Amino acid sequence: MSPLAVVRHIDRWLSPVVPARRLAAVRVAVLVFACVWLAAMVPDLLVRARLDPTRFTPVGVAESVGVVAPSTLVLTIVVVLAAGLAALVGLADRVSAPVFAVGLLWLLSYRNSWGHLSHVEHLLMLHVCIVALAPAADALSLRRGPPREPVSHGRYGWPLRLLMLVTVSTYAIAGIAKLRAGGMTWLGGETLRLHVVHEVLRMRLVGEQTAAVGRWLSPHAWVFSGMAVATVVVEVGAPLALLAGRMRTLWIAALWGMHVGIWAVMGIGFAYPLSGVAFVAFGAVERIVDLAGRLSAGRSRNIVRRAGR
Repeated sequence: MSPLAVVRHIDRWLSPVVPARRLAAVRVAVLVFACVWLAAMVPDLLVRARLDPTRFTPVGVAESVGVVAPSTLVLTIVVVLAAGLAALVGLADRVSAPVFAVGLLWLLSYRNSWGHLSHVEHLLMLHVCIVALAPAADALSLRRGPPREPVSHGRYGWPLRLLMLVTVSTYAIAGIAKLRAGGMTWLGGETLRLHVVHEVLRMRLVGEQTAAVGRWLSPHAWVFSGMAVATVVVEVGAPLALLAGRMRTLWIAALWGMHVGIWAVMGIGFAYPLSGVAFVAFGAVERIVDLAGRLSAGRSRNIVRRAGR
């Protein structure tokens, strides 16, 4: 194969020709989750706004602004949520989507600047940024008036491929980090068991309900060796999800199952992957949109027929 053919092959892989509806469906899924997540974080944000300013340790973009007044925080939340809803339905998406991405990044950074760093939003934030920069509102959008199907094109494929690459990279990096930091100690399972025991004790101390599975497994050290090996295999092997067919399905199921196990054993729920939204870019999700359209059309015809009787 000539170098030019190799370049063309890589370009086709990086920018596959896909329907605009696929990227649009991913936009809707990601932004629905992001808006709901932000809305759920509002009470916690307002509580932190009343904390002693000396507890503020800025991280990320929050460092450039510092502590803000509660009224400013409330106004920011309203503007960001409005921008998110506008981007969700495709209204002024070239403005609303970037505004939502930047605003969400600041709000999450601000929330993490009060003494507790949360890692559950990182992948969500990366996905929101990619969607905000992509032509994701060329379909399933209110801005275009009458429905119109854009031609399938590579410009709808590269954002999806980037979403996939970012997703598998986060897992692969996590797996490699475990091996670099713990090596055979991690694979032996003792490090994982200590993490679980620590989490169980911490939750008891703060009065939270601990995961029943974690409490039950804690005395059985041998179980954690298999769990540790499985975790590393799934994480390091995450790039296999980039392959098409059954291998992709298998690995996505394994990644999701790993999060179910973390939630069951440690009581730590990574809501974005658990919801499945973190993996929507890997599938032909426009088929769900098409199915919903057919069901809606069929229901409408039935209503018309009944009315005609």
